Amino acid sequence: MYQQTNVSVSAQTICKIGIYFALLVLSAKVAIPIPFYDYISLQTAFIFLVYPILGAKYGSWLTVLYLVSGLLGLPIFASGGGLGYIFKTTFGFLIAFTLMPFFAAIIRKGNKLFSHHQFLNTLVSNYLCLIMVHLIGFAYKCSIIKFYIGNIINVTGILGFTSLLDFLIDVGLIFFVTLVELQIIKRIH
Repeated sequence: MYQQTNVSVSAQTICKIGIYFALLVLSAKVAIPIPFYDYISLQTAFIFLVYPILGAKYGSWLTVLYLVSGLLGLPIFASGGGLGYIFKTTFGFLIAFTLMPFFAAIIRKGNKLFSHHQFLNTLVSNYLCLIMVHLIGFAYKCSIIKFYIGNIINVTGILGFTSLLDFLIDVGLIFFVTLVELQIIKRIH
């Protein structure tokens, strides 16, 4: 017998997910390649706007849909798509994006350091999530370089040039994203 479930997603939510999917693809395509197998893109900054607007549940759906679509061959990642993308050094960041809503929920619940100041509280939470994203991305990058590419590049060189550069740019972007995020939340609620 067919059993009906009580899962209902509004048309508005489906449209939001579709729009944010398209914007996520565009944010990945605004990328500047840099040495040592890396890109600087607007994707990380955009991801930080997805979860406050769509929420953790639908934000997770969006990032999983994005990840699966790219792995199935749609050229939606910064440098293409396909199953072979798991061997790209930047794939760790995509993994981190799917885990981020869970970390963000935990961090935002536990972060009461600046409870009287919404901007500082949100900024600290966003920076902690950014550190998590970069730690996962960096660990994946080092693993791929060492075990798949087989290149014995000095890890300090990778960290010093690409990862540090990428992180510092993201720190600046997240500051502005936090300002935008609070304005969006204020208008939504």
